[in-house]
Amino acid sequence: MRSWFVVACLLFGGIRTVAALSDPPHLPVVSTLVLRIGEPLQATHKLTYELVEFSQQRGRWIAPDIGIYGSSDESDKLVFAGAGAEILFRGKIDYTQILYISQAIGPGSHGARTLWIWPVLDVNLTPRWMSEVVVYPTIPLNGAAEAGFDIDRAKLQYAFTRRFSAGAGYSASIYENCAWKNKPLATATYFSRAGSVEFWLERIPAGAQVQIRYTLTHSEH
Repeated sequence: MRSWFVVACLLFGGIRTVAALSDPPHLPVVSTLVLRIGEPLQATHKLTYELVEFSQQRGRWIAPDIGIYGSSDESDKLVFAGAGAEILFRGKIDYTQILYISQAIGPGSHGARTLWIWPVLDVNLTPRWMSEVVVYPTIPLNGAAEAGFDIDRAKLQYAFTRRFSAGAGYSASIYENCAWKNKPLATATYFSRAGSVEFWLERIPAGAQVQIRYTLTHSEH
């Protein structure tokens, strides 16, 4: 049995044990579709990345959670699959832990395989102020992969109305062969029955980019 598979099983088993210690209220089956794109503000206006992700949550358990990511030049393309659980649900605080296995499939990827330990912390500070933090390590599972650390998002938003919120945040990453990249951002989100659309204006090492993040959620009672 491969070592990366053993590690994934042990970590997921730990998540299940911790989740079993709490008993959050029953949740319906929730299906979520996420579509994301990034476009630089420089003259080329070529997409920096594209992402499609689908997940389902049954009660506290999240499975499957699958997706595909591709960069603008298709040299960095990968598929990922994961599962996890809602560890803590206390009204104002929601902590979810997901484990992903990612497999690079780009022409120059050499089959790199990694493990993402992906926590999501949502905090409702007040009825209008909300915060979300996702900070995760990338653990190599074969010789072609490299270790890394990402602040996917750490943002604070204010709900001006039931349908519109805006705020600011921070994103960053560092990898073995890449220096620390700071990416501060401003964000605005519009909520509707057809899903939520979030816009990021983000500074990146090459200048700046706009990200559009669309999320559609469907609940089955």
